[in-house]
Amino acid sequence: MIKLQKDLTDYLLPLVILFPLFLITGPFLPDLVVVLFSFFFLVKYLNFEFNKKSRFFLLSILLFYFLINISSLLSDHILISLKSSFFYFRFIFFAFIIAILIPKLEKDERSIKYFNFTFQTILLFFLVDSFYQFFTGENIFGMKVSSNLATQRVSSLFGDQLILGSFISKVMFIYLGFLHSQSDKKKVFTTDYKILFIFIICLAIIFISGDRSALVLATIGTIAYYMINLKFKSILIILSIMTVIFFSAIGKKDFKIRYINLYTSIFVHKEIGHDIHHQHFKTSYKMFKEKKLFGHGIKSFRNKCGLEKFKSGPRSCSTHPHNYYLQILSATGFITFLILLILFLFISKELFLSFKKKLLREKINNKKNCYLISVFISIFPLATTGSFFNNWISITIYLSLGFLISEYKLIKYSSKKIN
Repeated sequence: MIKLQKDLTDYLLPLVILFPLFLITGPFLPDLVVVLFSFFFLVKYLNFEFNKKSRFFLLSILLFYFLINISSLLSDHILISLKSSFFYFRFIFFAFIIAILIPKLEKDERSIKYFNFTFQTILLFFLVDSFYQFFTGENIFGMKVSSNLATQRVSSLFGDQLILGSFISKVMFIYLGFLHSQSDKKKVFTTDYKILFIFIICLAIIFISGDRSALVLATIGTIAYYMINLKFKSILIILSIMTVIFFSAIGKKDFKIRYINLYTSIFVHKEIGHDIHHQHFKTSYKMFKEKKLFGHGIKSFRNKCGLEKFKSGPRSCSTHPHNYYLQILSATGFITFLILLILFLFISKELFLSFKKKLLREKINNKKNCYLISVFISIFPLATTGSFFNNWISITIYLSLGFLISEYKLIKYSSKKIN
């Protein structure tokens, strides 16, 4: 019986190895894995144990789940809101299973080999395919972006879903952290060189994709990584290569204007997003002021933004406010907003402490730092975003969180029931 229980976790490892591929295929396969992992947690919950340090984290995440469901029950569109909130626990359990599988993955040489192969294949393919699409207008398989955006964006295998840059920014630090878990012994390239190479590939793909928000977040993450490690030479190398790529790519007028507008928005006007986003932000804040404690319910923005009392301009309506924190404020209220903010501040504090350790010439854990940066840029407050409760986005956030939880060892699994 014990052997069978051990084999069950072994069967889950291939799903972790293939998970980056599943994220490319669309929402079905990733969500299926999330459901399988959460089902495994429920069936084997007596085999899991959380240490004392995890109590605050557990209480916070359970409170978050409880509050979003209260918001749904109090909303004007209960069933629509509950559809997103009631089964939200599956993402939480998914993160827990990821946390117990990652140490197991890092100890198995075959799994390490396959995980490396999966990630490296994905990155190299997207590097070639995105540049091919940028210069020809279609990817290797003939897939195109909608004609009105064809001169500004590249999507590769994602087609009309313009999430190539977002995908790379969400998984790059997960893989960089995984690289730090591997030994450099008897290898041609040291981890530092491999890390630098991965940074260049990922930033090049994100830049070519035309996803400005993903580029800003990935750049922030890259600077944070090398600032913590005090390796300013690497920043200069990356900056030089990206400058060459930029001047090679600005032949497309619309593409050039897109990034000029980004520069103007950030460094001249000191704003997040463009005017349409600002209308969404103002509308969501007006909604929050009406129901500060529990909000209007998940997916309420699309139904409320057209009301005169919430309007902030001719284009203030959308499916969501395009910012996680404002979305949570308007949909689920102040306490859930505070929980997310506390998590972000905790991550920021941990990164600062790593930087301080490096200044004092103390040893730092770069694997953990990469996972911290992954969560940091995933929930960065000053960015335009998709919907926080979108399945694909939720999966990527909790995937990063699962890797991070594995470093803090908040959860333990045993094939025998824990008393």
